[in-house]
Amino acid sequence: MAVNGFSKFQDKMMFYGLNVVEKFQRGAETLQFSPTFIVAPPRAGTTLTRQVVSWAIPTSYFSNLTAISSFHLGKPLPIITAKMAKKMGGDQQLSSFESNFGRTEGRGAPAEGETIWAYWFRDRYGPVEPENVSPQQAEGMYRAVAATEQVFGLPFFNKTTVLSLRIRAIRKVFPNALFIQVMRDPLDTAQSIYKARTTRYPTWLGARPHECRDISGKSVLQQVCEQVYYVEKNIARERAIVGEQAFLTVHYKDICQKPQQEAERIAAFMDANGAPARLTRPLPEAFELSHGRKVDEAEYHEMRRLLDKLYRQ
Repeated sequence: MAVNGFSKFQDKMMFYGLNVVEKFQRGAETLQFSPTFIVAPPRAGTTLTRQVVSWAIPTSYFSNLTAISSFHLGKPLPIITAKMAKKMGGDQQLSSFESNFGRTEGRGAPAEGETIWAYWFRDRYGPVEPENVSPQQAEGMYRAVAATEQVFGLPFFNKTTVLSLRIRAIRKVFPNALFIQVMRDPLDTAQSIYKARTTRYPTWLGARPHECRDISGKSVLQQVCEQVYYVEKNIARERAIVGEQAFLTVHYKDICQKPQQEAERIAAFMDANGAPARLTRPLPEAFELSHGRKVDEAEYHEMRRLLDKLYRQ
């Protein structure tokens, strides 16, 4: 099957060749700017937030090319794929504020980087404590981000929701890391995960808190409600430890209804905290807000009941 004009075999051969090229690339060893990470449960509006930033604020990032290199080689090629993505100009058009379960079109576009970070963290979905990050893992992550930043000449910006369970681990590697927490009505988030789980991802989707490891005897509906709650609980706990100065909260509703204003808030937060940022392109006036019941009535009321019970804890 061809993907963006490439067959899987052509892709594999290309990345094997790029692997050789990567070995001769020399990347920066020190970060110049504070890296910024979006955190939230999956389906909370993180992709749209990242696309708003990608369009309006120049940043560096791991691209879909970096993710594809992870898929074919079992490891990312951050330097050569950053150079290729930069030549592509990000590969995002104004009309492309859409995604497919977090995946955006365009090889040069910012990636949902689960497989990229999994190479260093040795875990795709679960939490990672800072003490479990070895010096070798930390060095690999740091050098990859520093090299990416150097190629673009811009602050690094990343959206990978599994990192919501690794905030202190990220701060261990990047002591000046910044975090943008995207908030959405938990009932809307849970419904969106539920629809994905019952159509495309039957086993699991995204960040998996340790409280959700044992799902035996639990319905998919109960699983997704607990996932949303425990991811947000983990963020709150880690946020309290790291400190509020490293966090900015944005709301999915505001990103949809006031994208220009929210992009300005994000840029101001980054700029004030060691990540020079400014808006270079205007955004659409608004995006469609997804809100309200998306599942059948009985499921909707059961989700609301479970979430109310969890959040009252």
